[in-house]
Amino acid sequence: MPRRHSARTAAAFASLQDEVFFDAFRLARVHGELLREGPLRAGAPLRYADGRAMFHFVRGAACEFAIESAAGPRARATRLRVQPGELLILPHGNAHRIEAAARGRAAELTSGAFGFEAMSGAALMRALPEVLHARTAACEQAGASEAAQWLALTFEAMRKETREPSIGSRIMLARLIDMVFIWSVRHWLASAPPRQSGWLTALRDPLVGRALALLHAEPARAWSVQTLASRLHQSRSSLGQRFARAVGEPPMRYLGRWRMQLAADLLARTELLVAQIAERVGYASEAALARFPARVRGVAESVSGAGKRARRGRGVKAARRRPAKPAEAPVGAAQAATATLLVRRKFRRGWVVAVAARAAPTGGLPLRRSGCGAWLAAEVSSRL
Repeated sequence: MPRRHSARTAAAFASLQDEVFFDAFRLARVHGELLREGPLRAGAPLRYADGRAMFHFVRGAACEFAIESAAGPRARATRLRVQPGELLILPHGNAHRIEAAARGRAAELTSGAFGFEAMSGAALMRALPEVLHARTAACEQAGASEAAQWLALTFEAMRKETREPSIGSRIMLARLIDMVFIWSVRHWLASAPPRQSGWLTALRDPLVGRALALLHAEPARAWSVQTLASRLHQSRSSLGQRFARAVGEPPMRYLGRWRMQLAADLLARTELLVAQIAERVGYASEAALARFPARVRGVAESVSGAGKRARRGRGVKAARRRPAKPAEAPVGAAQAATATLLVRRKFRRGWVVAVAARAAPTGGLPLRRSGCGAWLAAEVSSRL
């Protein structure tokens, strides 16, 4: 009986972990793209600029990677040797160079990129280290030789879809890359240092994992640290300290960020008014939702048409619609990485504005004018 009870407890905890990760992955809308499949010969290195989260799977012969630090080009680059059958993922999009480790047999390289379409994607990537290296030897030593076999079979399936394309090959490749990303996160969690903080590693803590599951299950509930602690049969102080140590921030701040991710997703996917979205994610009013981005700089999803939906609210005058035009000057790349969701009411003119901006692939942030005209563009610029 005790062994059976222990198995049920472990299964229940694994289910809670999966629910939290599934929520974050679903909102992030991670999607993969295969960029390269072919040999890498000595003397012909590959270089990739920073900006895109990438993965590389090596076959045939080892490769040398020189990975620039996020601190900048002057920081010392990290050098790694990746053996055949190993996978390297760069979640933060660091610039890097790849070259064959030795002359002779050419290395075979399968490379691709991960993209995401929401602020949740940025939160997911920030929870990961700069480099994820799945070593075949480490898997075998840990008794997980099936992991190395799984990687080899998955990338062999990618090669087949690339070399013999058929109906649905692009969809097959995208789903296989999604599976590789999830497998990599799972592999890293199993070997990450126990003292590392972040919401992903915090899922390994039974108490903090249950707290995260409760916040994700009922984000609109009027939570406080005390009510959360009562549900978990813990004291307020012990839960708060343990949560902050494991996650890296207090429970209510984490909840606020999660609510903003839900709000951005609802703005993007639904026709709900801003007031309805605020109620769904746990804010009493539009004003309460609007105040949060001013306190926390998050990455916001671009929401086309959000201003129109907000203007359809009761008692709000419809602003004159004008064609969308880019503002004259884009925001710099550093600010573009943390675009802010602006949800603001301008009472004197009767405008209710819900506006967001998307970081452009080049790093700039083109701000688009809505029906509120030049005032809105200037207001958004001042917030970034």
